[in-house]
Amino acid sequence: MKKGKIVSVIYALLVLLFMYTACSKLLDLETFRGNMYNQRVPRWGATLLIWGLPPAEIAVVCCLLFRRTQRMGLYLSLTLLTIFSIYITAILLHFFSKTPCSCGGIFHHMTWQQHLWFNLTFIVLIILALSLDEKSPPPSNHAIIHH
Repeated sequence: MKKGKIVSVIYALLVLLFMYTACSKLLDLETFRGNMYNQRVPRWGATLLIWGLPPAEIAVVCCLLFRRTQRMGLYLSLTLLTIFSIYITAILLHFFSKTPCSCGGIFHHMTWQQHLWFNLTFIVLIILALSLDEKSPPPSNHAIIHH
C-alpha cells in the first residue's frame, strides 16, 4: 500500500472516531452531562468539558477533512487522545476513588484497559501519519480522499 493511501486511511479512521464520539455525546447529552459531573474534576471543569469537548471533536474532524489543516487535525487528535490516555492511566493506577465512564455508544462497554489500548493504537497511527505525510509530496487536490 502506498504511503498516501495509508495516510488517507488514518485520516478517515480519525474522522470516523471523532465524529462518532462527538455525535454520541450530543445525541445523549443528558447522560454525558450526568457522567461528566460524576468525574473527579471540579464542577466548573466538568461544565467546561461538557460544552467544550464535542465542539473540539467536531473541530478536529473539520481540520482532518482539508489538506491545509490536516496536520493541525493530527496534532489536535494526538493532544486529545494523549490527555485522555493520561487520565485513563491515572485511573488504572488508582489515583481516583471513583471513576465513572463518560463515554458514549460502544465505548461505554469497554474496560479502562481496553480504552487505553484503543487510544494507544490511535496515537501510534497518528504518529505514523505525521511521519509518512511529512515525507509525501502534497497532493493536487485538497480533500483527504484524493491523497
